[in-house]
Amino acid sequence: MMFQGSPSPITEFFSVLGYWDHILAGFLMTMWLYMWALIIGFFLGLTLAILRQYAGWFLSRIATGYIELIRGTPLLAQLLLFYFLPFSINAILEAQDLPFIPIGRWSFSVSFMILDRDITIILLNHRTLIGILTLGLNSAAYQAEYLRGAMTSVGTGQLLAAQSLGMSRIAGIRYIVLPQTLRRVIPAWSNEAAYLPKYTVVVYIIGVTELFAEAHYIVSQLFLSLTTYIVVALIFLVLITLISKGLDIVHKRTAIPGL
Repeated sequence: MMFQGSPSPITEFFSVLGYWDHILAGFLMTMWLYMWALIIGFFLGLTLAILRQYAGWFLSRIATGYIELIRGTPLLAQLLLFYFLPFSINAILEAQDLPFIPIGRWSFSVSFMILDRDITIILLNHRTLIGILTLGLNSAAYQAEYLRGAMTSVGTGQLLAAQSLGMSRIAGIRYIVLPQTLRRVIPAWSNEAAYLPKYTVVVYIIGVTELFAEAHYIVSQLFLSLTTYIVVALIFLVLITLISKGLDIVHKRTAIPGL
């Protein structure tokens, strides 16, 4: 009676890499989500930090409430809420014969060929848009606290000195506080920049074909779960290491002497 030996780990590894086009497509989609989420999160987080630190009582409380609400609820719950909310609103509008939100099956994609393999990336559709917005809104709450912490380290004395020289409060924030804040915040802010790629995997739940979704497809074809997810873990490990090292270099080159 003949028994067929199990394939070696190296053979399994190369079998998974045989689906490199799916891995590449998923990685590019992950980076697309990461880029937009980081940008949206930064500018919204900067606005929230300024409002919480320097705005009046009312706007400061709104910014604080948003930050605490987002940070106090799970990212997955936020994703599902934003995803199903338009459908729920449409059901109510349709029951009352009112115009509803045009969700539709629209999409914007890009296709290219590498080594005789077609790679298609859906840059934007309903699912991708919800994923980007959710990740960006979630990241904004965390980035806001990093930025606010850096703002408080500048101290109110410099802003008062700028105002005593004739600068307005807004000009003092823009030209005195923000330049120092953006340099001081890098070590703490790099945590969010490094962790955010790992958070993108949650959008797999709503059908966005990022790296984790492509890994699931490879597992369904090869039944090599352990090897496939080890490859995905290594990709994230290398990516996050490069982001962290890159931000360390930026911080060393922009650090304020003496601090």
